[in-house]
Amino acid sequence: MALPALQSPSPLLNAALVVAVIACIGLLLGERERLRRLLLRSIDPRPLALFRVAFGLCLLLGALEVAPLRHYLFSDEGLVPSPAVAQLYGREATVGMGDGVRSPAGFADGWAVAHYVASGRWSPLFHWDSPAAVDLVYGVFVAACLAMIVGWRTRLSTTVAWLLFAGLLRRGDAHWGGEQVYAAFLFLLMLSRAGAAYSVDNWLRCRRLARRGRLCLAQGPGEGAGSPPSSAHPEGLAAIYRRVPAWPQALMIVQLAICYGANGWAKHGPAWARGDALADALRLDRFARLDWGPLIAALGPWPLRVAAWSVLWWERLFPLVVVALWLRACAHLGLPAARSRLRAGLWLALAAALGIWAAHPEAMRAGTGDTAGDDRAIVAGLAALVIVASVAARGRPLRLRLGARERRVDRAWCLRWPLSLRLWLGFGLLFHALNALLFNVGAFALATLAAYLVLLPPRPLAAGVQVLTRALARRGLPIPAHLRGDAPIAAERTDLPDLPRDGVALPTTALAAAAGLIVIGGLAAVAPEGSPALGRWHAAWLIAAAALLLLQHRSAKRPAPPSDTTWSYGPIGRLAATGVAAYHLAALLLWQLPRWPSLPRRDAARALVAPWIELSHTPQVWAMFAPAPPKQSRDLRATIRDAAGVEHDLGTELHRADNLRYPYLRQDRWRKVHENVVGARPGFARWHARYLCRRWALANGGEAATSVTIERLAAPLTPPEAGDPIAYFRAHAEADSLATIDCATEPFAQPDDELRARHGLPPAPPRTLHFAWPKRMPADWEVRRRSLDPWAPLWPLLALLLAGATAAAARSHRRSEDP
Repeated sequence: MALPALQSPSPLLNAALVVAVIACIGLLLGERERLRRLLLRSIDPRPLALFRVAFGLCLLLGALEVAPLRHYLFSDEGLVPSPAVAQLYGREATVGMGDGVRSPAGFADGWAVAHYVASGRWSPLFHWDSPAAVDLVYGVFVAACLAMIVGWRTRLSTTVAWLLFAGLLRRGDAHWGGEQVYAAFLFLLMLSRAGAAYSVDNWLRCRRLARRGRLCLAQGPGEGAGSPPSSAHPEGLAAIYRRVPAWPQALMIVQLAICYGANGWAKHGPAWARGDALADALRLDRFARLDWGPLIAALGPWPLRVAAWSVLWWERLFPLVVVALWLRACAHLGLPAARSRLRAGLWLALAAALGIWAAHPEAMRAGTGDTAGDDRAIVAGLAALVIVASVAARGRPLRLRLGARERRVDRAWCLRWPLSLRLWLGFGLLFHALNALLFNVGAFALATLAAYLVLLPPRPLAAGVQVLTRALARRGLPIPAHLRGDAPIAAERTDLPDLPRDGVALPTTALAAAAGLIVIGGLAAVAPEGSPALGRWHAAWLIAAAALLLLQHRSAKRPAPPSDTTWSYGPIGRLAATGVAAYHLAALLLWQLPRWPSLPRRDAARALVAPWIELSHTPQVWAMFAPAPPKQSRDLRATIRDAAGVEHDLGTELHRADNLRYPYLRQDRWRKVHENVVGARPGFARWHARYLCRRWALANGGEAATSVTIERLAAPLTPPEAGDPIAYFRAHAEADSLATIDCATEPFAQPDDELRARHGLPPAPPRTLHFAWPKRMPADWEVRRRSLDPWAPLWPLLALLLAGATAAAARSHRRSEDP
């Protein structure tokens, strides 16, 4: 019998959700020792370095894809002119800046600067956005990508690349399509020490050490992995590859799991449930590398349905890879799970909460078109059963009898079969290979694939690099000696005396109190109706962080027995890393809260972490071909009527013989812009028409066009048996007007005097420039300032002060850097 749809949040479901949150926090606290030994240890730097190179190449390729559109997207001669940036892109960052029309451009006063800094929405193009300025910013961004790839001043170049990449997208994002992949991983790469291997930085470091006789050579004592002080080397010998912190790499793994998992669960449309989504996607001429109609007809529906369902469930269940890596790492490091009745009770409480939600699939639907509610309920129910079975087994292997055969189900079997990395990553490699063969979606898909490098063990990766470098050396290229050997050298030894191995640790009660304070602060912030009280959330985190910092600082001064784990930092550094990782992870998880009626305060909870998502520029929008691929092909048609009344078709439709050419090899970002204008973001249609008015006037000696019309042409997807997709589209397309504007009177449709002077044109006649401003943006700065939260700049300031105090306290525990 079908369960009735929930009309309002259920108290039972709310209680189950609270129990699940408390149980998860309790389990994390119970696993604190294993977590800190895994996340705060130091690890081999080579997987992260290889990811830096591969990801940097993808980021550079993505920059080259967008380069032809840079003036349209980011400059004052493009889609959005400078005076309109504040109302379309600036948000709170530009509320204190003049628009250059009603008030002088620039900040109104110091309070405006404070709000700009506090907003976290920074961009150099909010201040200078001429085509020359865009070229300069874009050139520096490309140079930073190149420096990041080769590893020259890696931390600085990665930070510059992140700042400029975020700044470009904050000025213009009409081409948005996969940029969230770059943004999410670039921020984490900036936090890591990705230049400790395979980099110019490390080569220069090794050369300086070799000149001083302090480098551990591959053929000498220590074999490149470092050597403790001895009579021959009183200061010891430094390793070629220094160990790096593990937690940024762990966050990258979690981010990849969120990327796939959220994308899979967002695919809840009927086409994915039927298995027709892949066949529909192959008929999208905007992405297809070839006309795949004959292939679809030859294969028939069932192979494509099996492939679609396989990809769907592989994405949805990809977070199991995190579980597999956790179990492997704990087994490798010899970290057994602590067993107690409290721990078992927390697991059973979590299972009960999952079971309650599993019994209400209607509560896990985003709307009437969401077909995945039953799937979510099944997964939740299976997870609850697995938890109960694991608790009942008490660490003993389960024995399943299948006929005459008995199957022993233990951790080794799980890691060998259902949680096998070869299975999950092998399918991912096959998926991305076929995706690259069938579609041209851009370099972001390759960037996702590059993240697989951080999931792999370092030795096979280093051995693969060694094969490549030996081959290059045989061809006469100058390759360092340690990369020309038969086998890769080891990373830095863990027993060197300068590596931190102190036993300082915060008590569980202190961590539990901090977690409780944060949860209470979050609940107090989202409880009131309306906008959340962000101050309570920020205050809870800052108070908890300050208290833990004081406690850790006092603990670090007391003698403590050494630990058998080689840490990445001293006690204060470990606390700071834990805080950053915990906050970022909390932000990612809260941002992924689904839009279910059973989660009425979902938007308020997301608003708590919105400032961090903005500051880090890690938007979590994972919805490719979700909830289902489009059922129509859509084109943009732009028509200009000049002053003489002659119409000019700009030929922007994709389904033209000179535009739709196979094979589709080079990524054309104009296709994505047009797709956004006629599809997900039709509000850009009017701005695109205004841009065409301005461009026409600049190209025709200042003479304005009479009008511009933007139309959407839509036709059903081309059937496999239809043949020519262009002919089919033209025969079945229907036109829908999105915008028709008068270039003489439309706001922002005339080039201002600065643009006219730049193109050698005289100033515009009086009263011929037209502008429009939303009511929320009055001309008077004093009026605008009253709508702002006066306490907003306080929280970033307090966070900076706390960060400064943490850095000062950590200085005495910092490992000395090699010269």
